[in-house]
Amino acid sequence: MRDHSSHIELSREEAIRTLLDVCRFSPEHETVPIEQAVGRVLAEDVIAQLDMPNCLTCKMDSVAVHWSDFENGMPDTTGWVKGINWEFANTGVGMPEGFDTAITVEHVLFSDGDTGIAFDALPSKKYAGTVPRGSRMKKGDLLVSAGTVVTPLLAAHILSGNNTEVNVIKKPRVTFIPTGNELVTAPGKAAAPSVEDPVPRGKNIETNSVMISGKIRAWGGEPFCHEILSDDPAVIEKVLKEAAACSDIIVLNAGTSKGNDDWSIEVVEKIGTVYYHQTTHGPGHHSWCAVIDDVPVIGISGPPGGASFTTDFYVYPAIMKYLRQTDRLPRLRVRLGADLPEKRIQPRDAAPAGESTPFKEGEFYSVRLLKLSLADDGVLEAFPFKCRHWPAPAEAETGAAYYLMRTGFDVESPKKGDWIEVELRPDFLP
Repeated sequence: MRDHSSHIELSREEAIRTLLDVCRFSPEHETVPIEQAVGRVLAEDVIAQLDMPNCLTCKMDSVAVHWSDFENGMPDTTGWVKGINWEFANTGVGMPEGFDTAITVEHVLFSDGDTGIAFDALPSKKYAGTVPRGSRMKKGDLLVSAGTVVTPLLAAHILSGNNTEVNVIKKPRVTFIPTGNELVTAPGKAAAPSVEDPVPRGKNIETNSVMISGKIRAWGGEPFCHEILSDDPAVIEKVLKEAAACSDIIVLNAGTSKGNDDWSIEVVEKIGTVYYHQTTHGPGHHSWCAVIDDVPVIGISGPPGGASFTTDFYVYPAIMKYLRQTDRLPRLRVRLGADLPEKRIQPRDAAPAGESTPFKEGEFYSVRLLKLSLADDGVLEAFPFKCRHWPAPAEAETGAAYYLMRTGFDVESPKKGDWIEVELRPDFLP
């Protein structure tokens, strides 16, 4: 059995600080058409290339008139001629040449097939009902600052300034590497139509690549999923070196616990620098961080349940730092709507069960996924799932927040009505 006694263990906060400190990115930029810019992060300020509107423009569907006809009160409109004394002017359209004031159509009385005209209200001043040239933007104005995520509305705003393309931060290339002799690629129904169980005995279908690549893509990264690696140190070393040569971030899945086939940490220590080997929370206890050839390597738990939230915990902030965005998950104080189930720990003097993981003295936290809802008194409340362990995927996707609950022999779990601090899942960010 390999010796893990010298492994560095950090709290969640220490792990995040360490991870972000070793992520020293120098992102490249690229120019994309404005139609492809939504969801991308601007690398440069966007500047207006013209004045908008580019002339005196009507605010609403109106009739354009001359202020000089109204400055002494309501004029006699008998004999007024369309095109000389008045003209139609529509919302957002340049005022007809020579006219300077607009009266909304609701205050206009037409007769004789729109040849006769009268008004039941006066304009308040010259240029009433209009907007001047450059009132929305002037050439050289800052439209959107660098570092902003382009939304559909901002894309339209940028285009209105005659910017048909923008300079954005290139998506981080994130290589995901699954490891494990027990993993196989899903054979699909057509692969073995006559076989009752197309997956070999004792094997599991590798699914984390689909889940984690989806998260990476949703967060603005460009995922590259490697094929499954066997638990072979030489194979792992070769692939990690290749990935470090072409990646901005590497995510290595599994192989960091205490099994006889868990080689990831030993390999990474050989070719890089490991900054911590495990954390003080579970699931996800064997989350770790390293650097190989200046590329951060994030180790996440193997099983899908733990892999999902450890990816949220550690891969999300790394991608956000690359994209120059807020790299911490938002925190909220919420009220518990129900008791949190206690973490079952054997008494100190009890004989240990052979199938249980020994409890380590010191601070340790149980990660809980919670649902959020608004109570009748307007307070945001959190509720645990009713299952004893981590909820099944369909249930888990309704969970909006994470809570790290202190565990121990003498620690009481929070009760209904207590206030706790939770972190929002990235999937629930506005």
